[in-house]
Amino acid sequence: MSAIGPGRPQGGGGGGGGLLGAGSVDLAAALAELRERGDTDEAHLVGLLEQAVADTYRRLVPDDGGVEARVDLLTGNFELVRPDPEDGTKLIHVETPANDFARQAATAARSAVAGLIRDVEADRVLREAVARRGELVDAIVERQDGPLTWLMAGRLPVLLPPEEQIPGEQFERGKHLKIVVVDARRRGRDAVAVGSRSHPDLLRRLLEGEVPELASGQVGIRALAREPGKRSKVAVEATQPGIDPVGACIGPRGVRIRAVVGELGEEQVQVIAYSPDDATYVANSLQPATVRKVELDEESHTAHVVVPANQLSLAIGRSGENARLAARLTRWRIDIEGEGEAQ
Repeated sequence: MSAIGPGRPQGGGGGGGGLLGAGSVDLAAALAELRERGDTDEAHLVGLLEQAVADTYRRLVPDDGGVEARVDLLTGNFELVRPDPEDGTKLIHVETPANDFARQAATAARSAVAGLIRDVEADRVLREAVARRGELVDAIVERQDGPLTWLMAGRLPVLLPPEEQIPGEQFERGKHLKIVVVDARRRGRDAVAVGSRSHPDLLRRLLEGEVPELASGQVGIRALAREPGKRSKVAVEATQPGIDPVGACIGPRGVRIRAVVGELGEEQVQVIAYSPDDATYVANSLQPATVRKVELDEESHTAHVVVPANQLSLAIGRSGENARLAARLTRWRIDIEGEGEAQ
């Protein structure tokens, strides 16, 4: 064995081997992938490979301490060294074990690089998911895993958990879905974006995508109440004179609102005019029912509403749906009575 300087090992006796030569087309590809990504520095990568090779040696020769590995990232070659016992500033070559060391070292190196790629990919997914939080995204259904649905949005893996799905919606592999990104989540060493089809922001983003006046700020959404898969109410107002906010959202012959509803399946979307006058706003929110009178009780924050007797069920809606959404939209407790019943 020959002594070498404290820097990089220089040739010498046969104390090395080739990671790339030990059955490692996949290792070469993995190294190339890491270089292409540019998400990790080469010093960290070299250290990872050297640790894998040294750990393999120590596993095979447990009584031998102080052995280190030196890896040339360009060639994939390595050699084993240890400090010279007579001069600790120098390194001496260590012969590789005669058994299956080279293959095991290459396997350990591949495993280390694969783990690094996985970590780098998880970090990328987390960054992208955080950056796209709240965005409307077009995704493709990849697979079902019990109640979970897995999607891909470009290079971004997306998880659609049950609570973020529209109740009763069916997913077919390859189907395109509009989702809104709501979170980023670690899953062991992996990471995913969490998407939603049930979040109110999905409806908001769909409307903004179809209504130019919303995108430009000429019309604003003041409130939104949604029961996914069933019915939604959206209160809008014009920020500039001369614009009909409800008409702008519905579009000519209803083309804009139909495009939005087409992305939501069976869900009905009703657009109503916001008013700074609370009584008018409550009356508008109960459409399509006609409201005769609204009296506001500020102390209990209750709106007492009178509608024609033959429209009482329309004002309340199926299972209370219309009144419930109106209350959530206006943030008033709403008490509805048919005309002639009010005292």
